[in-house]
Amino acid sequence: MALIEELLQLQVPRDVKISPNSQQVLYSTNTPLSKYTGDLEVYPLWLAETGHAKSSRQLTSGLYRDHAPRWCPDGNSIAFISDRAKQSEQWAIYMLPTKAGGEAYPVTPAGNERSIGKFEFDSTGNTIAFLSADEKSPDKKAKEEDKDDAKVWGEDWPYNRLRLVHVATKKVTTLVSRDAHILDFAWNDDGTKIAYIETKSPDIESPMLYGTKISVLDIISRDVREVCSFPASLDSLVWVEDSLYVLGPVNTESTVSAKMVRVIELNAEQPKCEPYAHGQHDCASELGRAGKDVTVLVQHGMEDQIRMLKGRTLFSEKKEIAGWDASFTTDSDEMVLAIVISDTNTPWEVYTTTASGGAMVQLSNHGHTFAEQKFASVHFLKCRSRDDKEELDAIYLIPSAHADSNAAPTKSMPTIVNIHGGPYMRVTDEFNPSYFMCTQVLLDAGYGMFFPNYRGSSGRGQTFAAYDRGACGTYDYEDIITLTQYAIEQGYADKDRLIARGWSQGGFLSFMCTVRNGLHKHGWKFKATIPGAGVSDGDTMALTSDIGAFQGDLAGKPPWGCDKDDTSGRTGSAIWEFAAAVKKGGVIPPILILHGENDARVPLEQAVGFRRAMESAKLPFEMVVYPREPHLIRERKHLIDMTERTLKFVDLHIGGKRIL
Repeated sequence: MALIEELLQLQVPRDVKISPNSQQVLYSTNTPLSKYTGDLEVYPLWLAETGHAKSSRQLTSGLYRDHAPRWCPDGNSIAFISDRAKQSEQWAIYMLPTKAGGEAYPVTPAGNERSIGKFEFDSTGNTIAFLSADEKSPDKKAKEEDKDDAKVWGEDWPYNRLRLVHVATKKVTTLVSRDAHILDFAWNDDGTKIAYIETKSPDIESPMLYGTKISVLDIISRDVREVCSFPASLDSLVWVEDSLYVLGPVNTESTVSAKMVRVIELNAEQPKCEPYAHGQHDCASELGRAGKDVTVLVQHGMEDQIRMLKGRTLFSEKKEIAGWDASFTTDSDEMVLAIVISDTNTPWEVYTTTASGGAMVQLSNHGHTFAEQKFASVHFLKCRSRDDKEELDAIYLIPSAHADSNAAPTKSMPTIVNIHGGPYMRVTDEFNPSYFMCTQVLLDAGYGMFFPNYRGSSGRGQTFAAYDRGACGTYDYEDIITLTQYAIEQGYADKDRLIARGWSQGGFLSFMCTVRNGLHKHGWKFKATIPGAGVSDGDTMALTSDIGAFQGDLAGKPPWGCDKDDTSGRTGSAIWEFAAAVKKGGVIPPILILHGENDARVPLEQAVGFRRAMESAKLPFEMVVYPREPHLIRERKHLIDMTERTLKFVDLHIGGKRIL
């Protein structure tokens, strides 16, 4: 079996939950990028014993999309979302006994076609709160079948409603039915109230354009108290005693911002969503709860950390934490952590440890196929930015066959400069740290893999994250060149065998590397580039992307906010730099353009535009469009094709016999 096929069969743990008595760990799995089995995604559930190595066992059949598992507070059963009634079409919350055995059964109507956004038990386990949109009316279904289905903006929105289901009777009650879209919610400690976050509509841009509002609903009286409004998006809501904690932007006036923890004091005379922790020098990623304590996942430079909010660090590694949970044991003050983590040589597994520094015990064994294989040695690099304002981070992966006994490169390597998307994300040590899903394949083929974290990335706080606003293609591009030059100077990368490649925002920066190739005065050029789902023109992105509001903010202002002669949006546009690059001669290298046909985030027109430019100049290019695919390629055969095509392209331009 080809390596890429083995990689795509890996089970990746998600939704990790520790049992109420801290003795077991529940989780679901899917495959990388939700690989399709035929046309249907499947997610089995798994159960493991805390602290017992390789104790994980499959709990459900793996024939359905069983996901988002939750423990009932008594620990005797679990609930999860599934499409068991009709795969990929009908959704319900199912209950499954874990103590006495038995079959899973639905507690919400199994024939509902609307998906369930979130659900949580109350403190008693008798009631579940959940989010779902109303089912389509018979009249609406008839009109769709008759193709009398004009879409009128602002009408027939599928608003998320807040609902309750009584587990024993299966009676569903809608708590909030007015026309507003509920994004998140949290129970209070005794299960008598629910706090929730809402925005104007289900449109993805609604929180960016109209902000969010937090309210508290009394379950008994059904009274609703509007707590406060916030001018931007909020998520990851946690309620502890008289305080609500959420994740929100540091800069409330921009979508280009680092994330921080904010707090709403419910007993205040006029509650406000106030700054509380993180976001200045690091970035908050997710909130959790352990007893009366709030826990938070933090990106701290190249480390992922689990912390007590404004307290001690419970766990820290220079690796990406893909899932986690924390819980106090029932008989002590010890805290148990369940963590999904990986590194370049070890696929994602579930581990448990303790906050006091106990051993890391591997519960699962999903990556056993690669247990004896070492793909690369990992090197963390640092250097100053060209303007000396910031310290920059990167990772260089040396293929194992080309590392000496000290894990250093035996020679300068043909190198692929992998540019992450976002821009608000970052790459640390992890398995398959790329949207292309072929890092290990390229390492196995003998190529060095380099991952620069440019300004605009996460993990470094607000100042670092905000560099990209109104300056795309400036500091980010400059940092990629600076870090690549540093990798060359340190003997990692061969300056004569470099390829730039990236997805989404990384695709945008790959396009910029294409039209600016060799103009940095360091004396080297990229031999080729591989933009995937890349932005070639920022102005048209604001007009056509599903997050046009973000794209306009990223550019500094949208086209409709500019005067006729204002060309500032072209600062980060490969299309508008193309003609000058052609005139310079010898700048634009061969290019492999990859894109999903149904990409709403970065519409296909972005790739088509650059392909037309290359054709008009009679320059060498390849362009591949994957039918049915959204922003991230998902179908198995497409992923295999993309990997094989990428490897062939890389071999052609920087490999072949020279790699030996």
